[in-house]
Amino acid sequence: MARYQPLLSSRSARRAFFAGALGLGILLGGCQKKILQHGNVPDEDQVVQILPGQDDKNRVEQLLGSPSTTGTFGDDTWYYISRRTAQTAFFEPDTIDQGVLEIRFDTQGIVEDLKIYDQADGRLVAMVDRTTPTHGNELTIIQQLLGNFGRFSPEDNGPNTGPTGTTGAPGGV
Repeated sequence: MARYQPLLSSRSARRAFFAGALGLGILLGGCQKKILQHGNVPDEDQVVQILPGQDDKNRVEQLLGSPSTTGTFGDDTWYYISRRTAQTAFFEPDTIDQGVLEIRFDTQGIVEDLKIYDQADGRLVAMVDRTTPTHGNELTIIQQLLGNFGRFSPEDNGPNTGPTGTTGAPGGV
């Protein structure tokens, strides 16, 4: 009577099981959410120390650091922008929260007003999908391939010939 021989020994089966479990763990680990912080999140305790009509740009910079950006038409408005997102694997990130601290200064550089905007104050901007027209001819592939036939005489040795008869940079490089 023939004795039954298992296809895999118990040692090989354990190794295969652990290798499979390790591979599954690595795959599932890639699906973990990543929380990402972008921008400058000013501390609330420092923001309340800013006094409109008294503090200047130097004091604000000492308390909060450099702004994320300034106003478009001068540096009379400073913006501290922050955003927190969560991303799972390769999917689009979801915005958890975002905020903008706007600090306006008068002409002497003294704080005039502070405003805080959150995600509810944001607006979606529709992107325009137009192209700028260019002048000239639009050539087909065939026109581009056959366009240079007959344009050069045998004496010219072709376009851009250097002293050695090669095309490109002088010296055939």
